[in-house]
Amino acid sequence: MMSLLMLFVGLGITFIVAHFLMPGIYYIMAVRWLRSSNEVGHKVGLGIDPPFVSVIVPTYNEAGVIIQKLNNIYSQDYPKDRLEVLIVDSGSTDGTVELVHEWIKGHEDVNVRVIEEGIRMGKAHALNTALKYARGDIIVVTDADSLWLPDSLRNAIAWLMSNGVGAVSCSKIPRTNRDIETEYRSYYGLLRLAESRRFSSAIFHGELAAFKRELLEKIGGFPKDVGADDSHTAGFVSMMGYRAIIPEDVKCIEYVPSRGYWMWRVRRAQHLIQHFSRFLKYMLIDNRNSPREYRQIMLYEAYLHLINPWLFIIGLALLVVSALHGAVIPIALLLIGLALLSVRFFRTWVITQVILVVAAIRNLWNKELVWRKIEK
Repeated sequence: MMSLLMLFVGLGITFIVAHFLMPGIYYIMAVRWLRSSNEVGHKVGLGIDPPFVSVIVPTYNEAGVIIQKLNNIYSQDYPKDRLEVLIVDSGSTDGTVELVHEWIKGHEDVNVRVIEEGIRMGKAHALNTALKYARGDIIVVTDADSLWLPDSLRNAIAWLMSNGVGAVSCSKIPRTNRDIETEYRSYYGLLRLAESRRFSSAIFHGELAAFKRELLEKIGGFPKDVGADDSHTAGFVSMMGYRAIIPEDVKCIEYVPSRGYWMWRVRRAQHLIQHFSRFLKYMLIDNRNSPREYRQIMLYEAYLHLINPWLFIIGLALLVVSALHGAVIPIALLLIGLALLSVRFFRTWVITQVILVVAAIRNLWNKELVWRKIEK
């Protein structure tokens, strides 16, 4: 019994140490990438003939935000004669489509079209429907309940014109009163910028995701069998040797829900787990010729999302069992951990690991490809 207890203690400590060690190493690497002389690239000017851009906005019962969204796109510092907006609606019942048509009547200097699917079949399906009607050389996807800064679109397109760049997304500015979300975003945002400096970001954002149309067509459009369609599409672009970056000067405002926040976090985690699970297979089996820098990023991120949270949960469980049997060291470690929960960063980290584990379990029966709308 004593030997088994010592084994539990040893394994528990090993798992907990490994859990915190690997993210720490990756964070140090990310800071070095940010401080290195390697730049994201050289943003070019748009010139006198900027590319024609199709902005796709998938909607489902967005009556509360759609006018604000249209006004936000309209106010962008980008030539309106080189821009079209495609509203692809998936069976809204709250008057979203009627509001769009009313808005169009007062803004005839920009081309806005409404595509009605009639039934909700998931975001990726809506995007692929809109792609059939889009005329732009650049395809920009954006969520209806997010906003861009005035120069976000111009800067994104300028970066997309840089050599070797195939996709561009945005840095997020969260609008929330939740400390856990702002703390999480500070760490998360640094990684996205650092990975872009290295080669490509492992995660893209639905608030603004811009792609060269020719690359979208090569990969067959947006994937319909994985929740993180934006990140997954950017991943395919990167595997072809193009960079999928998040520059510092492309910023979007993300509204974080006050009600349903935890379900929102779990759903997003589910989609990222689907994304990294699929790409782990691509990297290790199907496509070993992807850029070395991107393989390094994706393998680290896959580990952090798929394996590392379980080390924490299993290690914690072993320490709890050992403590219940009177082992002194696990009791001391658990008391230290409880004290550290008063530190916002540590508390945020622990909650994030629990969310990832819950999301992995929930993916076993519901992948949330068509999800219940959460108001923000």
